[in-house]
Amino acid sequence: MTAIREGTLTFEGLRRKIGVGTGNCKAKRCRSNIEARIKGHKDSLKEDAVEPEASSGPTC
Repeated sequence: MTAIREGTLTFEGLRRKIGVGTGNCKAKRCRSNIEARIKGHKDSLKEDAVEPEASSGPTC
């Protein structure tokens, strides 16, 4: 997760940086889980970027 938080947001990028998917199965078992983590991180970034709605109180 550290590499994802640092900005490596593709499976191929993670493969180059930390070697994911290079085991005996050649990512047949782990790729979907890794891609889901990347998507979850991207989605959380989008949620953080949404500005909160302005309050409905007086604006004097």
